Parts: sequence; structure tokens; C-alpha cells
Amino acid sequence: MRIIFSILLVTLVAFATPAQAQKKKKKGKDAEMSKDPKKDGEKSIAEVTKNCVAYEGLFTVYQDTTNGSTYLAVTPEQLDKEFIYFSYVEDGVLDAGFFRGSYRGSKIISFQKHYDRIEILEENTAYHYDEESPLHRASKANINTPILASEKIEAQKKDSIYLISGDGIFMSEKFQMVKPPSNPERPGMLGKMSSEKSKVTKIQSYPQNTDIRVAYVYDNPSPKSGGSGAVTDARYISVEYQHSLIAMPENNFKARRDDARVGYFMTQVTDMTSFSATPYRDVIHRWNLEKQNPGAKVSDPVEPITWWIENTTPVEFRDIIKEGVERWNMAYEKAGFSNAVVVKVQPDDADWDAGDIRYNVLRWTSSPQPPFGGYGPSFVNPRTGEILGADIMLEFSSISNRLFREEVFALAGTNLELEENNLTKEDMIADMHRCDAGQGMHHNMLFGISAMRAMNMELAAQKDFVKQTLSRLVLHEVGHTLGLMHNMRASTLLSPEDIKNKAIVDEKGLCNSVMEYPSINFALNKEEQTKYYDDNPGPYDYWVIDYGYSESLADPEQEEARLEKILSKSNNPDLAFGNDADDMRSSGKGIDPDVNIYDLSNDPVAYAVERCELVNKVMPQIKDEYSKDGETYHELHNAYMILTGEYGNQIRVMTRQIGGVHFQRSLHGQESETKPYTPVSEADQKAAMKALAKYAFAPDAFSVPDEIFNYLQRQRRGFDHFSANDDPRIHDRILAIQVGCLSHLLHPNVLKRITDSQMYGNTYDLGSYMDDLTDAIFKADLRTNVNSTRQNLQIEYTERLTAMLSSKAKFDHISVSMALYELDRIDKMMKSASSLSVLTKAHRAHVIQMIKDAKDANSRS
Repeated sequence: MRIIFSILLVTLVAFATPAQAQKKKKKGKDAEMSKDPKKDGEKSIAEVTKNCVAYEGLFTVYQDTTNGSTYLAVTPEQLDKEFIYFSYVEDGVLDAGFFRGSYRGSKIISFQKHYDRIEILEENTAYHYDEESPLHRASKANINTPILASEKIEAQKKDSIYLISGDGIFMSEKFQMVKPPSNPERPGMLGKMSSEKSKVTKIQSYPQNTDIRVAYVYDNPSPKSGGSGAVTDARYISVEYQHSLIAMPENNFKARRDDARVGYFMTQVTDMTSFSATPYRDVIHRWNLEKQNPGAKVSDPVEPITWWIENTTPVEFRDIIKEGVERWNMAYEKAGFSNAVVVKVQPDDADWDAGDIRYNVLRWTSSPQPPFGGYGPSFVNPRTGEILGADIMLEFSSISNRLFREEVFALAGTNLELEENNLTKEDMIADMHRCDAGQGMHHNMLFGISAMRAMNMELAAQKDFVKQTLSRLVLHEVGHTLGLMHNMRASTLLSPEDIKNKAIVDEKGLCNSVMEYPSINFALNKEEQTKYYDDNPGPYDYWVIDYGYSESLADPEQEEARLEKILSKSNNPDLAFGNDADDMRSSGKGIDPDVNIYDLSNDPVAYAVERCELVNKVMPQIKDEYSKDGETYHELHNAYMILTGEYGNQIRVMTRQIGGVHFQRSLHGQESETKPYTPVSEADQKAAMKALAKYAFAPDAFSVPDEIFNYLQRQRRGFDHFSANDDPRIHDRILAIQVGCLSHLLHPNVLKRITDSQMYGNTYDLGSYMDDLTDAIFKADLRTNVNSTRQNLQIEYTERLTAMLSSKAKFDHISVSMALYELDRIDKMMKSASSLSVLTKAHRAHVIQMIKDAKDANSRS
């Protein structure tokens, strides 16, 4: 009977319904979860961590001494509480998209318990809901709060601690995407992350922050590119990456609103309960400075902004760097703070390193492929904009005597097109701290040294000039760490005449801000030389620091009135501002030629003309100066590249006047005689066109003594000249610089804007402009032979006009009409011109055939 009952029981279990089976399974799981952790939880934690070293601090991190695995302890008090997550690249390889000190931004996270797991959520800080509005109840609607990680609780002590895998979150990319996203146009060289090779290399935990450094190793058995010499082996790329968990600051910091009239980095916040057409509650990034004596006109801060000069910095540079940083105290003094910025030198026996986020460090690198000359990022509290820490990276190549990135100088007159064309819009938005000031200043320095040597200036003056370059670079990068954006309009402060007046320059400076990328002020005539660079913050810098850091008032209405009083000064020409989004550095970008880089003065064309004359004056001297017994001609080659690069920069500055429109961002009712948009005057546009005709397009525009070309030989290094060919390729060099001009002059945005701006004041119409451009390129040699550089230019121009006829081209109808008209003009010119040599005859026949083919193709389409 007992046997029959057992068989029946087995049969019933076997034929139980799925629902009954699931219920039974769930009941077992519930029973397992309901076990009292007090019986074995403490023992379990002890068992899991018995071979571990504990790093106690904000979070306690355990690391197993036998296999390196890590665990993160989360307490009940830390659940549902906000923390700041921040990460950066401690070391990497530029070829793979990483460089030392590259910040990845800040985000707010929270740890939440869900049954037997700890989830890490990222909070969305981009929107504001007024708690007085009923809409506040819908503040979570259609806004994602992503779960970055969900880790099983490995062990727990009741009401005390939850232990989760540290490897699961830090050895992965759950917190932050480390490997750059794939881009079909720019395939990366990183392969798959190796779980066997990747490892935690350093753990530090302090009361206010916990840092975990990870070496991510990526394996790629078949890389498409070997990269530079810095890569070593493209199959295996290592990236040192630091994750930081930071306590949410608890202080008296008050967020300060952003305003379009000043240039601070900021956190964008949209008010979802506002009726305004611009419902922005954006907050600027700034340090928490509080006066020791509140209400005093000037007071030391409770805690200054302290910088440490890393002990890797060359000793001879330390005083220059210290002085450059502390000059910002001049601006803070006006804002009510004395000794706001303090600089110290890291002792050689310091027990901390520059990766410790509690220290703001000026760091020094010497990279094989430098991504910058200086880099000044900071990380902030996304809720308030409070800057919590910063580093400055200085690149040794900025003050060395080698070309910053030689391939850039070899390919074109400037690096502007190459840099911009390699950046997507998303790249530029994501990397708002991108700064190329060091690269530009390095070119300025090399140009200045070349000019000094050719003009036989004393060696002491050259050394002093290098010191000025470093000091100016430090001033610029420190400005970023104080929260300041670039101000690419700053170079319009003085007239070309005032720049030569020492008294005016000493009083006002060369630019209104050190946050600009200006051209070096190197005078054509020695007796007119003033400062090469600004060595103090400018009037805009004083003003913007006053807005961001001056002591706030307790009453909100009075505080708003106080801030608006400061902002109302924005119409002052000495306070002109325009950031990277406004500037005209690359073809078709921006609209206002005053917002540009590598220019100087409020008449940039006149200044550019003097600079071109300076290059023409110096060029004949470089052969004798750079030809020395026992040395190669590499420095002579570099000098030629630097001088023609500067020449290329300046003629491109000239092009920005064409179709330009000046903007003004003052508010309605703010005292101003300037309209929001004012086209560049016809006189200024024609002056630019006249200068371009002479310095960019004329038959003798790139006149260089013939004997120099025979000596433009780089120093051979193994087989480095094999694929590029050792020929200096003079025509390629000249044409590349001219192409840089034509890319803007014939850009669809520019041509369309010339016509658009006629509706609000532009009197230099498209017909007049295109006639002038064609004449500048063709008219001068209609009765003579066409030299080889002009042949290249004329073919390039004709090709661009014919390309405008294509239905796939992005040109407006009026521009296409003018392209057809100019092609007809050129055709008639070529057919009636005098062709003396065979080369000129062949060239003109080529131009005529190009026009015919283009028209035939256009008629068939």
C-alpha cells in the first residue's frame, strides 16, 4: 500500500500544472530569501573578504590579494542618496582616442536596493519643475532614468552593509562608455576588451571620494592601422582610466544663472513649467568662493582655489607658471576676493600623485602625438554648476623647437580645415572643453623665433619670447579651469595703430581677454614692437569674473538687479564676446569676421596685410640664417613651412570679411546703437577682396627667392620619406593654401548669405563679388604667359564653379546662376587671351574644355 501511494505521489508531481510548478518554485525561492541573514550574513562577508585588503573611506572597497578581484560595500545610509560620478583618462594613446587628463564629464548617480540586487541609477538633471506647479507631479513623465548597473548582493550584514562585485561595475563600461563609439567614417583601432588582461591597478578611498583606477586592455588581432610609434603594437592597446565616486557637496554654494552675453561653461537646464519662449535655467560653472569677512569690499576666501605644480615640471618653468596662474588674482581682487588663487609646488617626496582629485594640479607631458599644447578641464556638480576640481595639462611640444604636428603643416597652410572636418557636431558638443590654444601659440612661437633669427635679434630676446609664450598659455588654460569659455572676439580691442603704441598696450592690453587665440603681435618694423602677448587678464576677463564670482545678495530680486547691472555693460566694445560656436575658423562656419582665431586688431585685414609683408620681408633671409656647417637643412625646411603657414593663416583671415555679418547680443532696451545683425560694410569687403587679389591670387603672390627651394630638404630618418617622396612639392603647398581661401569664398553658406544679407543692408551683391573674384584669379595674365602656380589656381577655381552646376551640389539658385555667368566670362577670356608658350596654350585649352564638358553634362541632366 505504501509503495502504491509513493508511485501515485510521484505521478501527481510529474503531471502538476506549470502554474503549480512555478508556484512551488517561487515558494522555495521565497523561503530561501527569508532566511535570517543574522545567522550567516556576517560570516559570509568575512568569508568573501577573508583574503582582501580593505580601503575605507566614502565607500569601502575590498581587493582580493590572491586574484585582484574587488568588492564594493554599500551601506543602508548610502541607498537612495545622490553621489557624483566622475571619470577621466589617466593615460592612453592618442591614436586610439585617449590622452592623459581627458575628462569625461560628471553625472549624478544613486544606489538603490531591489530585492537581492543593488541598482545604480543615473539622475536626469537637464529639466526643472517648479514645485508650486501641478506639473511637478508629472516630473518623471517621458524622462529616462537609466539603470547603469544591477549587481547581485554577494553578501550582507543585516542593516549594516551590502557587498557587491566591484569588478562588475568598474571593470566594465557600465558607469561610462570608455571605448569611443564606432564611426564608419573614422573606424577606431580598439578591439574587444580583454577580461583576462584588464585589471584594477589602484584604489584610494577618502572621506569625500573613492577612486578606482582600471587598466582596460583591448585586443584586436587584425588592426586596420598600425598607428604612430606611440602605439607600440596596435593589436594590444592599454588605457588607464579612473572612476571616482564623490560625496554630494554640503555647503553654502549658490548656483548662478548663465547669460548669453558672458562666456562661462555651463550646465543646461530647461524649466518645464515656464511659459517663456526661452525657458532656460542654465547655471554657470564656478568655484565655491566664500569671503572670510562677508560683506567686506575685499576679503580673503574661506578656502582659496589652490593649484599644485606637479614635480615633473622642469625647474626653470616653475616660477613662470606660478606667476601666470597668480595673475588671475588681479581679476578676483576687483570681484571682491584677495588671494583667491594660490600656487604651490608638489614636493618630490609627496605621498600623493596628480591623479588624486583632491588636488588641482598643473601637469606636464611630452607626447609623441600631442593632442594639445595646454588643456584645462574641470569637473562639476551637475545640480549647481559648482566646480569641484580641475587639472591643467601642459604639453612640452608647445615650447619646443619641433613642429607641433608636422603632417598638418605639410598638408596645408593652416590646420583649421583638417581639425574641423574631423569633428562631428556631436564631438564638439560632447567635448566643450576642447582647446587648441597651445597648438596655435606653438605656431606663433615658431613663427616669432624664425622672424627673430632672420632679423638677427638677440638670443636673450628669443628666450624671453619663449617665456612669454608659456606664461600666456598658462593664463589661458587657468581661465578654463575657472569656468571661462573661449572668447574669440577678444582680439578686436585695439586698432592696428594702437597696437604699436606702447602706452596704450601697457594700459589696456592687446586683447580684451586671454581666452582668445590671437595672432602673435610681431611688428613689421622693430621700432613699433610692443608686447608679443598679453601678460595679464584683459577688461573682459575682469568683467566676467566679476559676474561669476562677486558676492551675491540674500534677496533674490536685489541679486537679480545686481547681476543685470553687471551684464548691462556688454555693449561696451572693450567687453565684446563670441565663443567657439560663433567663430569663423573653418570654411562656411560662423558669420561674424570679428569672431575668429589667429587674427588681431579691429581691422584684421589691415593687420593681415602687414603680417604678409613681414613674411615676405623675412623669407629671403632664412637660407643664410638656417644654413650652418655640419647641420642638415631640416630647420630651413621648418622655417619655410612656418612662414608660409603664417601667410596662409592671414590670407584666410581676409576671406572672412566676404559676406560677413556682425552680431550683437544685447537685450532690447539695453542702451545700444547697434542692431542685432549688421552686414560688413561694402568698403571693408572690397578692401578684403583687394588684399586677397594681391596676397593670395596674384601671379607673384607667393614670391620666394628661387635658391631657397633647392634647400628645402628634411632630415632623413630611416624610410620615413619613402611613401611621401622627398620632393618638397612647392606647388602642392601653395595650392593647398589657396584652396583654403576658395573653400570659404565659394562655400554655399557664404554665397547664400551674401544674397540674404542684401535684405538687411549688404550692398556688396553676389554679382559684384563674383566678378571681382574671377578678375583676381584670371585678369592679371590675360596678355602674358600664365605661370605654373596661377595655372593650378585657375583650374581649381574653374573646377569649383563647374561643380556648383551639379544637381547634387548644395548651392542656392542665385549662386548657380552666377557660376554659369562666370564660366561664360572665363570662356571668353580664355578664347581672346594671348597665349605665348605651349604650357599656357595647353592650360587655356584645358580650361575651355572643362567649361564645355560641364555645360554639356548640365544640359543632359
